Amino acid sequence: MVGFQLLVIILAFSIGCDFCRAEEALESIDCPIPLILTVASDSSGFQFFLSNSGLVSIISLVKGKKAHERLWGPKWLEAGTQSVILPTNIVSGKTGTLECFTLNIEPSATIGRAGKGERQFIRPMGMGWDPTHKELYVCDTGNDRVVRLSADGRFISQYGGFGVAFGDSMEEREDSLNEPWDVAPGGFSNMYVADLNNNRICEFDAYKSFRGNLFPKKDDRQNRLDQPKGIVVDNENNVWAVDSRSDRVLKLSPSGVKLFELGGFGWSKWQFKDPSQVAVDPDGKIYVCDRGHRRIQVFDRFGSHLFEIKDNLNSPVGISVDPDGLIWVSDDRTNEVSIFTPDGKRLDFFPKASKGDRLRAPSDLVSLENFVFILDSGNHRIVVFKRSKKAFSSSWNARDVVLK
Repeated sequence: MVGFQLLVIILAFSIGCDFCRAEEALESIDCPIPLILTVASDSSGFQFFLSNSGLVSIISLVKGKKAHERLWGPKWLEAGTQSVILPTNIVSGKTGTLECFTLNIEPSATIGRAGKGERQFIRPMGMGWDPTHKELYVCDTGNDRVVRLSADGRFISQYGGFGVAFGDSMEEREDSLNEPWDVAPGGFSNMYVADLNNNRICEFDAYKSFRGNLFPKKDDRQNRLDQPKGIVVDNENNVWAVDSRSDRVLKLSPSGVKLFELGGFGWSKWQFKDPSQVAVDPDGKIYVCDRGHRRIQVFDRFGSHLFEIKDNLNSPVGISVDPDGLIWVSDDRTNEVSIFTPDGKRLDFFPKASKGDRLRAPSDLVSLENFVFILDSGNHRIVVFKRSKKAFSSSWNARDVVLK
């Protein structure tokens, strides 16, 4: 029989949990809550009491770093006594917090309108956020360009312009774009563009000078793309690209080598139909907008299928994972933006930019700590929501546990 040492930690704190809509924020009620952590040989239990239903996360602090690791959640829990069981091997030797939080999402601003000017767009389809310089990049698809904006919407620069990249070099510049669909800043300050009708992923360097094709290379006759759409750079500087007409998602190295692919046409849980966008969270989970199947497909970092999200989705085209692990999805048929927990429960949805001002074919979004940018493609603009968080947390400590 395996022996073990039992560790019990009791901490009191005030907590109030509600998920708040932009139009109807629910009040949180504070009351003292005891937290009991029990660590055994195989499993560890967190027992706590919630005065309100709400979102709860269990977070571990990364030793020697400001970063943290989310061990569980956020998950919607009902009011009352709750118990969460985790494997001891992911708890022992660590410290962290149990967090309960509320979010308030409210309209803040709109950026742009229809046109060809500096802060104007025609059917913009993709966005990317540069966390280093705090800048927003927009694929102004109808104007065949990428527009670079400050966080408050000020125009900085633009790149591209119409052209067929593999046409007559006397007529078109190599850095011309033909309906660019998405843009991804990142990877050593580079910028990557999914150039839809030129069937390529092209690359701009840290100075935003055109470097050429990331994939496929010009002399590569074996690899081809057929209308690439969504694109994102992960924490390891790998580039993920949606090859929409081929119904697959590719993982590319920073030098453009294909590492592996997901999908292929079909109806199984591993296959796609007209995928549009991809996101990768800090843990390496892969989220694919499987538009033709009206679902979000979720895979682990190695490409193994985990689960799907289908609740109230009709045509999911854009996806983003916010700093708390919540999943934001835009749907261009329901004209809504929905928020899901990591296990696929829909918490809320937003059909309007503000009272009486509805979204129209929202195509992509970027969810940050303080703001959410929604690309309202049918209205040729960006809608900005302010995201504010009220969090209550209690520390836990399993660092001194000794198991025999």
